[in-house]
Amino acid sequence: MLVFRFLHIVAGILWAGSAFLFSAFIGPSAAEVGPSAGPLLTVAVKKRKVATVIKTLSGITVLAGWILWLRNMDRFGGLSEWVGTDFGLVLTIGGILATVAFVIGLVGVAPNIERLVELGGEIARGDGPPTAEQGAEMERTQQKLKAASQLDLVLVLLAITAMATARYF
Repeated sequence: MLVFRFLHIVAGILWAGSAFLFSAFIGPSAAEVGPSAGPLLTVAVKKRKVATVIKTLSGITVLAGWILWLRNMDRFGGLSEWVGTDFGLVLTIGGILATVAFVIGLVGVAPNIERLVELGGEIARGDGPPTAEQGAEMERTQQKLKAASQLDLVLVLLAITAMATARYF
């Protein structure tokens, strides 16, 4: 259980930090800078595999968390006894919030950042400015990424709050 707790906490810290960094700083900065951010994002996404690393961290966090949750549920005698306590209920809410954030990251954040990098590469390889279609797709993808990453960050922060305060309810 110590290993799962360690994995849950360390991976969760790295996941939350990454979500904050990208949502609050890197994403808005890249959008403001425009095409000149392309090489940096290309290296981060394609070479350094940032989306894959964050998906892995979030997956480890959620999986280890649910293993810890199951262990606690077993110690309390079953599901109804576990979620019947304030502690168990708040941890359950935190686990659900983190799981939803994980799914949003998988389907809303990672694919959109990868698509932005691909689209930026296509535009850079073209002769001249982006086509109207490429510009429109870039704008749509940026908006979807912004919405997904902000929601993801809010859910992660709510999950952390629930887990950090559960024992005080």
